[in-house]
Amino acid sequence: MPPRRPSTSTPTQTPKNPFTLAVTSANSLLTPKIESNPDPLQSIRDSTSLYGFYMQATIGDYRPPFPSASNSSNQKPDIYERTAWLKWMSHKGMSKTEAQKLYVEMVGRLMVEYRVEDGVREDVGA
Repeated sequence: MPPRRPSTSTPTQTPKNPFTLAVTSANSLLTPKIESNPDPLQSIRDSTSLYGFYMQATIGDYRPPFPSASNSSNQKPDIYERTAWLKWMSHKGMSKTEAQKLYVEMVGRLMVEYRVEDGVREDVGA
């Protein structure tokens, strides 16, 4: 785990929830920053795992129908959509608190694995 940075919050500021910070970090992992790097996360497995933990952490055990042509706007669900749904379903019964904890841990691991600092990958263009 990378060393912690000094807190920039003042006594009047409330530090952000670790889950909220992890969501912000995950968004930078999932958002392309440079045209030559169209898939910053580089892994359907990682992004669908994040999706599964996020949905369990925010919605819980709600179970939407399996993605199919009849309930998909593009008429043909892709492998990502189905895999993301299955990842979420695999967390049935997990508390929202536990899902948040696992999401935060996974984002931290991915930030190190993909060498991301402040939302910018250090290996892009290397």
